[in-house]
Amino acid sequence: MKKISLLALLVTAAMAGGCSSNSQNTPAPAASRGPAGEVALSPSDRTAVETSVRSSLGQPSASFRTMIGQRDASGVVTVCGYFNSGSGDTPFIGTLNSGAFTVSNLGGTAEQTIAVQSACHGRGIYV
Repeated sequence: MKKISLLALLVTAAMAGGCSSNSQNTPAPAASRGPAGEVALSPSDRTAVETSVRSSLGQPSASFRTMIGQRDASGVVTVCGYFNSGSGDTPFIGTLNSGAFTVSNLGGTAEQTIAVQSACHGRGIYV
């Protein structure tokens, strides 16, 4: 029971830790190489992410909300965000390269959700 309570606390804290993106900054587009930091996702980047996540889910009608891209020091763009396929918001993480998005992990169970959120936080992305 103690394990379940701790898990519930972690999920609640992770979800409350910032569920919105900051659109006040205008970072460089994901397509351009640049220094590490947040990048703006172009409409075609967002379409690539949505298409790949929907394909991984087998849910063509999944909707999306917050989506944030972050470039690391080596130039790799990681994208984290949330999708909803009908059972609530679920996090995802993956990499964007040359206009193609590859899903790394999807939330689902409490453990999977925490793993995805932790991976995003580890890359400096707080969705």
